[in-house]
Amino acid sequence: MNNMKKIGVTALAGSLAMFSANADLTMSGSAEATYIQGTGSGTGAAKGDGIGLSHDINITGTGEFDNGFTYSVNTNFAGQDMAADSAILKIDMGDLGVVAIDQGSGAFGIGTLENEVPTAYEEADHGVGVLAHGIDAGGDTNVIGYSNSVQGVGISIEVDRDTTTETYAQAGAGSGALASGRSVNWALQYAVPGFDGLVLALGAAETKYSNDTSDTEDTMAINYTLGAISAGYQLSNTHPVSGVTAQEIEAMGIAFNVNDQLSVSYSKNDNEQAGVTEESSGLQAAYSMGSASVRIAFNEADNYSGESGVEAENTEISLSLAF
Repeated sequence: MNNMKKIGVTALAGSLAMFSANADLTMSGSAEATYIQGTGSGTGAAKGDGIGLSHDINITGTGEFDNGFTYSVNTNFAGQDMAADSAILKIDMGDLGVVAIDQGSGAFGIGTLENEVPTAYEEADHGVGVLAHGIDAGGDTNVIGYSNSVQGVGISIEVDRDTTTETYAQAGAGSGALASGRSVNWALQYAVPGFDGLVLALGAAETKYSNDTSDTEDTMAINYTLGAISAGYQLSNTHPVSGVTAQEIEAMGIAFNVNDQLSVSYSKNDNEQAGVTEESSGLQAAYSMGSASVRIAFNEADNYSGESGVEAENTEISLSLAF
């Protein structure tokens, strides 16, 4: 019996050695310390002053099949409790594109267009807004993704087979019946030939439910970079039927790279729902020193959370260290 165990262990070790010869495992991450000071009358807005510390760690395995296709498996750990934040398996098939199983990374579909205006640090509504960008309400957990480039057009598609199972599932785990809803969303990006620096983007999403109703989302964006200056504009709409108010979101921003280390930006985000517009604006700056970055954001909002006359302000200073 002991000899049989030894033979089994030896065979397993040999097979792992042959597999690992074509695979690599890497670890990377960052740590961030912040100081936040917030004021305002909005319940739930960042208030008072406080110091925060968190980390972001990625473990990535990569390898190659005999036919030349490559694959990567990534797990991200965020916060302070080392809990898994997202996981993704991607298979790169060359000219045939990339197919993936995604659990929360947001690498495919309309979610890749969440905030398309340029900023030096955070978005205009960071720490002061609640209504945000509006799109990708269905999330990106337990979805199938596909991306490719055809005639210069970047294509990204995401399929959620069951919108009721929005939690991470280990291999071998089951889920409920596919009865509540299914979602398909997509995003297109196109660098316009003859206009260096001009990029157009378009995306849409639809979630169909068992009662023949559906939620829809759409977004469009234009970005232009000329030397050290980048400017962008984005318009998004949501049309839900699941008890959430429809939203129209308009975002714009301009960023300037002062030099290789320093960048500054100004951005606005207006989210209108039920006749009231949450108006967020912000000034941001970032200074990089190798693997370290110091960032700062001054953001404010009127009609916080869609409530007329409610205001919020937030100042955030961040130190980010990559490793």
